[in-house]
Amino acid sequence: MTLFKQMALALSLMIITILGSVMAINYETAKKDMLESLYQTTVNNISALTNKIAQTGGEPAVITSIIDSEFDSGYYKRIKFVSNDASFTYTQEDNEPVADVPAWFVNFADIRLKAVSADVTSGWNIIGKLTVEADTDIVYETLYQTFSKLLYLFVIFVAISLFVLSVMLHFILKPLQRIQHQAEAILKNEFLIETKEPYTTEFQEVSRAMNTMVKKVEEIFNKANIAAQRNKELLYNDPVTKLFNRRYLMLKLPELIQLETKNEGGSIMLIALSSAELLNKQLGHKEADEFFSSLAKIFEKECEDIEEKIISRVNGTEFTLMLPDCESYLSESISRNIFEAFLDLAQENGVDTEEIYINIGIYRYRPDVTLSELLTRADDALTKAKADERQNIYVYEEKNAKKALPKEEWRAILEESIEKNYFSLKFWPTLDSKTKEINHKVMTFTIDGGENKRFYYGDFIAPAINLGLVGKMYLVALKELLTMQHPQLSGGTCSIRLSNEFLKDSKAFDELSTLFYLYAKKLNFKLFFEVSDTFATHNTATVKGFVDLFKQYNYGFGINAFTGESSDFHYLKELNPAFIKADVSFLLDQTEESMNSLEVITKSLGIEIIASFVKDEQELAALQALHIDKIQGPITDNLQL
Repeated sequence: MTLFKQMALALSLMIITILGSVMAINYETAKKDMLESLYQTTVNNISALTNKIAQTGGEPAVITSIIDSEFDSGYYKRIKFVSNDASFTYTQEDNEPVADVPAWFVNFADIRLKAVSADVTSGWNIIGKLTVEADTDIVYETLYQTFSKLLYLFVIFVAISLFVLSVMLHFILKPLQRIQHQAEAILKNEFLIETKEPYTTEFQEVSRAMNTMVKKVEEIFNKANIAAQRNKELLYNDPVTKLFNRRYLMLKLPELIQLETKNEGGSIMLIALSSAELLNKQLGHKEADEFFSSLAKIFEKECEDIEEKIISRVNGTEFTLMLPDCESYLSESISRNIFEAFLDLAQENGVDTEEIYINIGIYRYRPDVTLSELLTRADDALTKAKADERQNIYVYEEKNAKKALPKEEWRAILEESIEKNYFSLKFWPTLDSKTKEINHKVMTFTIDGGENKRFYYGDFIAPAINLGLVGKMYLVALKELLTMQHPQLSGGTCSIRLSNEFLKDSKAFDELSTLFYLYAKKLNFKLFFEVSDTFATHNTATVKGFVDLFKQYNYGFGINAFTGESSDFHYLKELNPAFIKADVSFLLDQTEESMNSLEVITKSLGIEIIASFVKDEQELAALQALHIDKIQGPITDNLQL
């Protein structure tokens, strides 16, 4: 029960008790006064009545007449006369119920008035005894009216008092609501500062303490963020061009090779300047650095439409442009534009292009290429470009070794799989290396439509992207996850990696909202959705919309393929993921300072670090030395009990 309800209940009971007591006292006082007044009246009336009867000399007929006449006046409930020798007795009594007064009130009031008795004397002789009991009907009627008025006033005063109490409590406890809101924000790892100071002394102290705590945590985060940016620049950026260096390129290449693209792979471009020494000699060291910076801007401009690219300076004279989802014709066009822009830049700076020139080697790779093959063939393309004195550009493209299915055949397979739900859900574990227990399971799906219709995710994702069917595939798979029973998930956690192409789909958000609305129910497992770090970095507003949708249905959110590409980690604070998954090679490549900064950032935001693609015990031991215990990858097969 909230503090407001507790205080409202306590004060309400107190107000009702006080007003009820006042009402009861007033009622009892009125009742007592009425009874005393009626008793006194009865005493006065019996004195007058005895005098009248005394004057009759004891004649029964006259006594009867006098009693009847007096009784008819309406002031009596009962009049009884008994002669002294008991030879004559006469009684008049009204046994009718009280008019205009409810029976329950008669029982409640229960008015009992003592009868008054007096001797009737004629001269010195006692002729009889008279007993008179006053009529209490008037008391009941008056008391009922009084009770009704008191009850009416009681209800009005209670209602007014409770209303005033509610307003006062809301006013008094309003600062507490802001403090509660701030506390909830802290639990969500949001740095909310309460600027309006409460007027209540105790609340002021609490608010100041919480503001101080939030400022300290935010300061820790900001310092760690700045340190992480600085460490990242030192570790992964070329100091002259600000491009990524070879170290970062080698970390990102495995991820980019496997990136889901509609063109099944992409292009890698190696650009080599003939001589840095001659450039320094012709321009001077400072001007040569400016020349390299300008050249880097040319690369960035010509590749600005390629998403998730990596442009790096691998040494003093060589640059690598990793361009996922880039076909041969586009990479050739980009290379020609770069070559022409280089000639213009050289002319502007007075560089002799007979001595200083660039060669460009392009390798069009497929998703099944290994990292070693990628680098070897790209280097071979550059070597051939250097050997061609006329073109300076060489494109090396391998034909796909596998016989590719025609586009329309893929369309038929995918549309049939969507219509008949041939998708089979698969779950891969993430383990806690300390406890050897499953932390959560990652869901993916395959096509299992019978003979000649069995495909892994990597086989059909590129055709699905090309045909615009990614969204429909994911919705069918998610519907099965939400509506069917999955014993292997019971009591655990399931995580789903959402494709970038699905998130880019303009209809995805509305379709996912509808799916949740129709089929979301109380699951017997926790559900999380994962988004790639690169997509989250470049599309934070879009991802935030999905995160808010997930929260509506109590679904969690995480980031995968984390490589710290962003120069500012405030997007993590905005998105507030429960975890980030980073390749083991990235985590183990960090310097001590970089890892400390990342650890401070994640801990200040309540984010868990999970290492992915962990292969062997050696990598696991290195991760545990960094206090990273959650892992996924081939090694989990050996660790599961």
